[in-house]
Amino acid sequence: MSDVGEEITDIEQGGGGENGGEFTETEYENLGDRLQSSCCGICIGLLLFFGAFPLLYWNEGRAVERYEALNEAEAQVTTVFDPWDVDTANEGKLVHFSVNITNGDNNNDDSNNGGLTDPIFGIAAPNALQLHRHAEMYQWVEDKTTTTTKTYGGGKKKTTTYSYSKEWKDYLINSYNFKNQNGGQYQNPSTMEFTSETFTADKIMIGAFQLPQQLINRINWDEDLDVTLENITNEELRGRAESYDGGYYFGYDSNSNNNDNDVYNNDTTTAVSTSSSSSFGGGAQVGDQRVSFRETPPSIITIVGVQSGGTLGAFVSETGEGGDVLLFKQGNLTSVEMFDAAEEENKFATWLIRLAGFAIMTFGLYLVFRPIEVFADIIPFVGSIIGCGLIFMAVLISSILSLVTISIAWLVARPEIGAIVLCVSLAVVGLCAVGVKKFGKKKNEDDDDFIAAGGGKVVEAPAAAAPAPAANVVPTVMAVNEPPTVYALPEGQVVASAPQQQPYAYVGSAPQQQPTVTVSAQPYVPKY
Repeated sequence: MSDVGEEITDIEQGGGGENGGEFTETEYENLGDRLQSSCCGICIGLLLFFGAFPLLYWNEGRAVERYEALNEAEAQVTTVFDPWDVDTANEGKLVHFSVNITNGDNNNDDSNNGGLTDPIFGIAAPNALQLHRHAEMYQWVEDKTTTTTKTYGGGKKKTTTYSYSKEWKDYLINSYNFKNQNGGQYQNPSTMEFTSETFTADKIMIGAFQLPQQLINRINWDEDLDVTLENITNEELRGRAESYDGGYYFGYDSNSNNNDNDVYNNDTTTAVSTSSSSSFGGGAQVGDQRVSFRETPPSIITIVGVQSGGTLGAFVSETGEGGDVLLFKQGNLTSVEMFDAAEEENKFATWLIRLAGFAIMTFGLYLVFRPIEVFADIIPFVGSIIGCGLIFMAVLISSILSLVTISIAWLVARPEIGAIVLCVSLAVVGLCAVGVKKFGKKKNEDDDDFIAAGGGKVVEAPAAAAPAPAANVVPTVMAVNEPPTVYALPEGQVVASAPQQQPYAYVGSAPQQQPTVTVSAQPYVPKY
């Protein structure tokens, strides 16, 4: 363990090689630094703890408002059976219909019939709503694994292992941020020649209406688009590309990328194999790229929205609360199914935020309690036990306070439901308190009934029954906790040990009054 305020870092360099290596860094932190850090964490913990209350309270109000807005909208919705005709009588009304969603640009008289085209490769998708280009590059990747162990005296040892491997990634990894450069071996190109991109039709139609712009990102039923080398209109790219798993493969060329940081001296294009995807992975070089395409075809969709001219808008409740109601799903669904699905989404979001609020409150409490655990780490296993107890306490307290907060929020929003929730919450708290009380009472009873070593029971005689020592009895003093001495006596004489308050025994003739005998765990055996 280092001195107070001092941090020691050990570095171990693993082997490099073609498949990468490992780089290990070990840091030692003393008790003083840990206590200082944990005390600073108290402020963060208090912010998280108190911040969880308004989050939980707001969430319950939001859930109720959303529920009411959906009910209000469902009561006013009108089903349209001919969405290919804009009925002016429905202007400003909430309408529901199912229809085929199409690329509205196909109505234009241009060279590719309004379809989508990738501007770099020239790949066309005439009827698609969206065209997706997915590009990946083979790069060095840094993975970090951290393990922490406690040391005697309250210190901590943190070991971080950085490992390096080559993987396909659809984003550029800056290798200059790596913890270890390994003499320039773990270095990626500075740019990607091809990047992922999505092309969307300018006009997407749902019957006679244009799809609202805010629903574009809800189109998510894309599928693979098979392409061949002949589909590439750019001759230069076609000459460099190799067919690969329904897409294209490009060997890394530092000159074409204007990359001044090239550290590769071999011609990577010669390593490319066209037999299968596995052979590409085995012979791939850092900087190689592969490109594939996907399209979003026309499909049947169901929508619920307010008719506004040639499009649809969102429904807003009379109070303005509960958020916008603009429902959109793939498939042919009834209005009831659409609103049921929306209510399920509301329930899911409500529970998700509840769990988030509970977790934030629990973590905040743990940060407040953590200095106790850190101080107890002077003996590591003691600190771990106390840490588990503190986590349990944080979970218990957060559970109770979260239930009470949710109950109060429902009391304000829906008093009849809030009263039930509050009663249930208080009942749970009461049961927990009774359980803890019974557990403590039972433990005390078990302590009172503790059986001495050897399995015998100690029978205590009433104090009044203890006889006075007879004149012909010779006292023999015994040391405390010393085993009693057994004497061989003539008939008519007895050996009696006094109660534990009097650590001595009387030896002599039995008095006329029956003496009180205390039976020990191992009874006396006369020797004859």
